[in-house]
Amino acid sequence: MKLDDFVSETLKQIINGVSVAQEYGATKNAKVNPISARFHSSTEGQAFCQETGVPLQHVSFDVAVTVTQEQTSSDGGGQVGSISVSPDSTNNSQNSSVTRIKFDVPVLLPTTGGSPPEK
Repeated sequence: MKLDDFVSETLKQIINGVSVAQEYGATKNAKVNPISARFHSSTEGQAFCQETGVPLQHVSFDVAVTVTQEQTSSDGGGQVGSISVSPDSTNNSQNSSVTRIKFDVPVLLPTTGGSPPEK
């Protein structure tokens, strides 16, 4: 997979995951990546909900994606009925690469239980 395809698909999946989590959070009086988040210069790296003053939690993800390609060639061997015949010699070639994806999602955890009040 080309790098631009990988980046595009990764971001799409993160966006879809956040979107689904936002829908679920709405049923539990929580907000995922809330628009009301504000950073204050006096609290380095900490965000607060502008509406409630409640600190947001940062959920950090560190995902390792491993891609493995394997190629096998052999001399002889085969399968007869349900009997496998091993080859005289086998040559395996394997390439793998690991890519790390790190990102944070700010979450305003529920301050009360249950669903939000009806408006």
